Amino acid sequence: MSSVALSRSIALGIDVRTQMQAGASLEKALDIVCRGCNPEEKAAAQSVTYTATRHCMAAEFLLRKLASRSPSEPVKALLLVVLSLLIEEPEKSYAIVNEAVCLAKSHKQTLSASGFINACLRRFGRERETLLKLAYKDKAVRLNAPMWWINKMSKTLGEQTAQTMLELQRRRPPMILRANRRKTTNEQWCREVAEQGIDATPIGADGILLSSPMPVDRLPGFRSGIVSVQDAGAQLAAQILAPKNGERILDACAAPGGKTAHLLELADVEVTALEKDPIRAKRINDNLSRLGLNAQNVVTTDAGQTDAWWDGKPFDSVLLDAPCTASGIVRRHPDIVFSRRPEDINALALQQKNLLDALWPLVKVGGKLLYVVCSVFEEEGSQQIKSFLDRHADAEQLEIYPGLPASLTLVPTENMERQDSPLPAVHDGFFYALLVKHS
Repeated sequence: MSSVALSRSIALGIDVRTQMQAGASLEKALDIVCRGCNPEEKAAAQSVTYTATRHCMAAEFLLRKLASRSPSEPVKALLLVVLSLLIEEPEKSYAIVNEAVCLAKSHKQTLSASGFINACLRRFGRERETLLKLAYKDKAVRLNAPMWWINKMSKTLGEQTAQTMLELQRRRPPMILRANRRKTTNEQWCREVAEQGIDATPIGADGILLSSPMPVDRLPGFRSGIVSVQDAGAQLAAQILAPKNGERILDACAAPGGKTAHLLELADVEVTALEKDPIRAKRINDNLSRLGLNAQNVVTTDAGQTDAWWDGKPFDSVLLDAPCTASGIVRRHPDIVFSRRPEDINALALQQKNLLDALWPLVKVGGKLLYVVCSVFEEEGSQQIKSFLDRHADAEQLEIYPGLPASLTLVPTENMERQDSPLPAVHDGFFYALLVKHS
């Protein structure tokens, strides 16, 4: 990355973080700030913003130690973003500091504080080890999450597993692809791109782990629909549902369409994909078009309001990837831990309950419903399913894979030496439960 690009990406990152401070989600803030940007600029802004969010509590702590006076908001915003970059990329500290100071001098709001900014950043460089050691004595700072979130994780998963998961979520996530079985296999794609100098490893049935992330428009075969970006844990949904030719399947909360597409790649099925957000619904159609899959029934509607869209004909299978806290995918959405509140867990659990109850009548006798959340909290997972089975005498939980719990909770992992196939070695956090309907 050139010095100009670095300066530009820092400036964009500051603007995105400012939007987030005003209440926008990270994804929404990126869209607002990068509306007129080219793809490379947006990717650079995203990288800086994710880094700033993953280290925001440490940066706040450091700024309090480095500054004897409270800086103005524009100066503070710049320092917090740059300190985060210095935490994650110490080997680039010289370029980062130089560009930060140049950036400060180029804006009226920060020009007079450029010397102060330079002094703070240079001091951090000299005292880095001592200051970070002091910062990380605070558990919330070390794990970059509010204490209520950390305590909830510890209660749910146990102290050690929770700590391992939270530490993993402070790192950059791996880039994982899904091979389109109608056009290739994960092993074949990896062999072909190796000739182009791309290091990739097959994981799971269709997954591909890239050793280094790269822009999607540079991925061989992405534009022609040979591969898609999708976490290996999310790829399990279509594999567990195991679609068969001729089946009618409902994907109840479908955007952006990864699971819908995967189902269509695995079998000749008819999929009804629902999404209540029109913008996100369009992304389903865009993804299906890129992959060269047959046009499907994509409906912009609330899945729970079945009277508004269901034709009365039961489905062979229903995939319910329900709204949730997203506690299992924080490394991909690091703002989650700061946007959630303790009461959100029960509120989302109620929404999940209502969706389950609304969609269960749509499953034919002998048909299946796969319940999925990208969360590790029990209220959204095992407790949700236990309560559902208590309410529905015609429902039975099926074993997902031989030898694994029927209620499958996946904790994020990057253990390539793990041998617990059929689960992939690298994945985010999910909960899966497979239900069958009896007469």
